[in-house]
Amino acid sequence: MKIFYMFLVISSSLFATVNRISDIKDIYSDVKETIYLNGEQRKKEYNIEYVAQDYLRKEMLLPNVNKGEVFQYENGESYQYIPLFNEVSKNKGEDVSNFLSIINDLKIKDQNDKIFSKNYYDGKVKEIKYKDIYTIKVSQYKKINGYLLPVKMEIFEKNTKVADLNLENTKVNSGLKRKELKK
Repeated sequence: MKIFYMFLVISSSLFATVNRISDIKDIYSDVKETIYLNGEQRKKEYNIEYVAQDYLRKEMLLPNVNKGEVFQYENGESYQYIPLFNEVSKNKGEDVSNFLSIINDLKIKDQNDKIFSKNYYDGKVKEIKYKDIYTIKVSQYKKINGYLLPVKMEIFEKNTKVADLNLENTKVNSGLKRKELKK
């Protein structure tokens, strides 16, 4: 009986499948970002809330001068809330829409590219090209709620390193809801 039980436990762990990233409905993560610009490093901390397919919210935690700023992308529109002025304005920056676009591109590749999917779930995808000028180098994956996600990345623009991203306290399919951007 013990041998049968051990066989059952070992075989189920060997053949356990990872949930597909294309099935992700929402993601929450705290992000620590280091930006490299003109030989200097700048640190940022923010949280990201993604709700499939077209909603992403980024709320700044650090630096203190930006604390409470909210960048929100929904239905093709990008807005920014600045608490200092208590105003919402249209955002011209691409960082929020790029983040959303990368998540959606990964989900589409997962659905349509069998070679990419196999390599991704084997943890072999170490570089992801984006918009012909960006390269995302994945240095660490983590299994979260059954989903394999990159949690440590380096971002390169052409051949120049522009940022490090570390995702922490990540939750997947936790039932996040879209929030209104109004103050």
